[in-house]
Amino acid sequence: MSDQKTTELTFDDVVRAHNRIRDHIEYTGIISNKKLDEELGAKVFFKMEDVQKTKSFKARGAFSAILAYQETHGKLPEKIVAQSSGNHAQGVAYAGKILDIPVLIYMANHVSLFKIAATKILGAKIVLCEKRSEANRLAEEKQKEGYFFIHPSDNDDVITGQGTATLEALNEIGEVDAIFAPCGGGGLVVGCYLASLNQTKLPKVFGCEPLKANDAAISLREGKIFCFEDSPETVADGAKTLSISLRCFEYLKKTAGILEIPEEQIIYWRERVREVLNHKIELTSALAVAGVAQYMKKNPQLENQKFLVIISGGNFSGYVL
Repeated sequence: MSDQKTTELTFDDVVRAHNRIRDHIEYTGIISNKKLDEELGAKVFFKMEDVQKTKSFKARGAFSAILAYQETHGKLPEKIVAQSSGNHAQGVAYAGKILDIPVLIYMANHVSLFKIAATKILGAKIVLCEKRSEANRLAEEKQKEGYFFIHPSDNDDVITGQGTATLEALNEIGEVDAIFAPCGGGGLVVGCYLASLNQTKLPKVFGCEPLKANDAAISLREGKIFCFEDSPETVADGAKTLSISLRCFEYLKKTAGILEIPEEQIIYWRERVREVLNHKIELTSALAVAGVAQYMKKNPQLENQKFLVIISGGNFSGYVL
């Protein structure tokens, strides 16, 4: 975990993050589809971060952290280090390339080969480790050598940067009844929550997590952070985090909770979105769509409510499905 001082984040912090990064990111579109609305039982708006820089929302947090460092120190960091299963790595590597900063990434050696290659193409140096926990430790230790460490979720500026996707969406479509987003480290879900705080009626915010990698759900149930010893086995490789951070945990307590998604539902909704919307989304992205389906199955009386779904990315893992 980072040693960054935790402050109480607000909606205004997300606005500041958006002003900071807007010249470096894509303003991604929103799609709605009558067929999917009928299947899901709600009016659903999909924020398509699969067409963001590096095909993932992670570029938002990376630029936010780096440019916030510049605001604080009057200069860009000299070198950057991060640990990641792939999308955060690409986001940081891309930001480093654009801003001409050397980037070092630690990854577990079982991550997507595609994401490793994509990160290398962006110019980052990659060190593969046997376990995710080792990658985490080695990346943090590099701070002693003058590296600016960008954690994928345990960082205020990353969190508010991720929240800019929801900010854009709500500015475009207006108020919603609920927001659904994939939950790995928790930064995206917390960003969704913060970006919704100026709504007249606060929407419910749900994190959507693989049942096989449900550390956030366990943490909320037990009232303390649960940590896997090694990366859990799930097709949603972007949600293979060992644990959420204390920073994210405190905000996740304020959300509507975590929906736990079985593997077959992740796969089904990835394929269904691809068929209907003609977007090749990640399995991790499908968590949020599956979350809507699960929620509406349990709450059919809420038919035709207005939901925002964050399609978090369009990079593919090594899974062939």
